[in-house]
Amino acid sequence: MPHSLSAKKRTRQNLRRRQHNRTTKSRIRTAHKRFLDAVDAKDVSTARDRFCVVERLLHRAANNGPIHRNAAARHISRMQKRLAEAEAASA
Repeated sequence: MPHSLSAKKRTRQNLRRRQHNRTTKSRIRTAHKRFLDAVDAKDVSTARDRFCVVERLLHRAANNGPIHRNAAARHISRMQKRLAEAEAASA
C-alpha cells in the first residue's frame, strides 16, 4: 500500500486510466468483430460502414495511448485489405 500522498494519487490515477483503457480496447474489439462478421456475411456496404467506425476508434486510441500508433496502423491496414478483397469478390 502506498504511504505518501503522491503515491496514493498515482494509484488513483492508474486505476482510472486502467479502466478507461480497458473500456476503449473492449469497444475496439467489439467493433472489429462486427466488421469481420459483415465481411464474412459478404455484406460489403455494412462492412464499409463498420470499417469507418473501427478505423475512427483505432485512431483515437492510438492518439490517447491505449494502443501504439503502429499497432493501430497495422490493424487498419489488414482491415482495408479484407474489405478490398470482399469488394472484389462481390463485384
